[in-house]
Formats: sequence, C-alpha cells, structure tokens
Amino acid sequence: MKAVLLTQIGKLEVKEIPTPKPGKDELVIKMLACGICGTDRHILLGEHPAAMPLVLGHEFGGEVTAVGEGVDFKVGDLVSVDPNIVCGKCDHCLAKRTAHCRNLAALGVTLNGGFAEYVLLPKSQAYLVPKNLNPLYLGLVEPLACCIRGMDLAEVKAGDRVAVLGGGSMGMLIVQLVKLAGASEIILITRQKQRREIAMKLGATSTIDPIAEDVTKVLKDIDVSFEVAGVSQTFQQACAITRSGGKVLVLGVAPSHETVQFSVYDLLIRGLKIIGSYINPYTQGRAAELISSGKLNLDLIISKTVSLDELPAVLAASPGQGDIKYIVTGDK
Repeated sequence: MKAVLLTQIGKLEVKEIPTPKPGKDELVIKMLACGICGTDRHILLGEHPAAMPLVLGHEFGGEVTAVGEGVDFKVGDLVSVDPNIVCGKCDHCLAKRTAHCRNLAALGVTLNGGFAEYVLLPKSQAYLVPKNLNPLYLGLVEPLACCIRGMDLAEVKAGDRVAVLGGGSMGMLIVQLVKLAGASEIILITRQKQRREIAMKLGATSTIDPIAEDVTKVLKDIDVSFEVAGVSQTFQQACAITRSGGKVLVLGVAPSHETVQFSVYDLLIRGLKIIGSYINPYTQGRAAELISSGKLNLDLIISKTVSLDELPAVLAASPGQGDIKYIVTGDK
C-alpha cells in the first residue's frame, strides 16, 4: 500500500509498505479522510516529539476492511478513530486523567497513523458513524473532540462573552460550539480576512484583525478566551483581555521550545484561571455523534482535499491565504 512516512526531521517520503493485517482485538480501515493538523507540521520540523520512521496523521477515519478475533465491527462499517491509546493502568488513568497517561501512545505520533491507504488500529479506538456521513467529515472528528474537551473545562455559560484567538479549524469549531452553548458575544481574532468572513457565517458576532487593531485595547472583560493559534503573542493577548476571575483556555499547540513571560503578581491579583486542554479524553464518541447530528457547518471549514502523493509538498508549505482545513484522501 501507499503511505507517507516521516523518515527524518524535515523529510517526508511517499513509499510502498506492507498492507497491515489485523490481529486479535484489531481492525484495518481504508483511510477515507485524514486532516492535516498543525501538530503534523510541528512534528515534521522537529518541534514536537515523535517516533521515526513514522506514518503521520492523527485526525482520520475510514471504512472497515478487515477485522481480527474479538472485534464487533463489520467489514463495510464507517468509523472515526481516536488516535490516543491509553494504558488504563497508571495512576492518571485510574484517576480518569487519561490525557496524562504515563504510557500514552498515539496513532500518527508514536505509531503509524492515517496518511496511508490502510491503517491498523485497536478496536478500542474506533467509533461507529452513519454510513451516509460525508466521509470528509471523518477528518474533523478528532479536532472536534479536542474542542469539546476544551469546552468542558471552560464551562461556557449562556450570556458569556467569549473571544477566540486563532482562525484555524479549531477556532472555527469553537465558534460554533460556544454559539450552541448560548454565548452572547463571540469575537474571532485572526489576521486573515477570508477567515474572519467565514467566522461570521459560522456564528461569530464580530471579528478583529489584530494587525489593524490592538486587541488588548479593543477588548476588555472577556469571560472566557480560547487560545487556539499556538502562538505566544495570542496567549499573552488572551490573558490581557480576560476579566478578573475569568478563564483562558489553551488549546493551540505551540512549538515545544516556545515560552512566554507574564506577571505572577497580575495572575494572583486578578485570579485568572489559565487552563491547558490536552487531547480528547472521553470526548471522541461525543464528537462523532455531534458531527453525525448535522448541527455543525463543516463544509465552510474544509478548504481543499489532498492526495497522498501531494501531501509532502503541502505539509512542508504554509496553508494558502484564507484556507482553513486540508483533508487528505486516498482517492486521487
């Protein structure tokens, strides 16, 4: 089968590798959609730890093509995949802090993932979705699961004023989730005009161009700020615009070496709650159900489909102006 492998930092190669066969409690799927994530670019650049050689891609799903002993899924089922595999035995897992499992493994990070024609996975990681679901949406279930986890921690209430700093796919999903939660104001902050226009169509009540305006002067007393860009500047802006006692939810994945400075005194006096939200514990199934419900507009988020052959060049480059989400398919 065809797969895209990270063979060394900065190098992706399209290669033919053996098609996997399922063992006990395993299944194989034909990859129908795998989202390109900022984390994939961080891994490519050596800014996020990963195994090598490795098939990248952790936002994916597809059609079941083979099942091993003990698997209830059937050939032909459509499934989304939770890439994060926890041990269930360490102290964090036993305390239901599975995002911090001491033995965490992840498809597309430590194990071969979704940038391939076929993918092997444990049955525990597959979630059934309706067969009539647009298969491209399978590339958005995992990022939505991460956003739902962030929403759980943020506890957005009806009437809250919410700022979303970052106009990528997670920013656009958060805009829709906080709208469903009843936020009275939803302000999307991003430099790209096309993304600001899309955010307004998805439920934002206003947008800000941080190049044209000083975000920290325009916005004050935000109840909840979501940092989804993974940039130190937007994190600092999020802290500055959030009211005393408010929450800053950090969802964006920054490079592992990046640090920020802020006033500990200010943090103390203002009682600011800064919360990191990592991966998707207990939310993959909810995300699959929400996408299946049709309550979210996903078509405006998907900017382009990409073949496996095209992937190395696309992943090595920055997204096109105004583009939001690229989905890799095995069809081209």
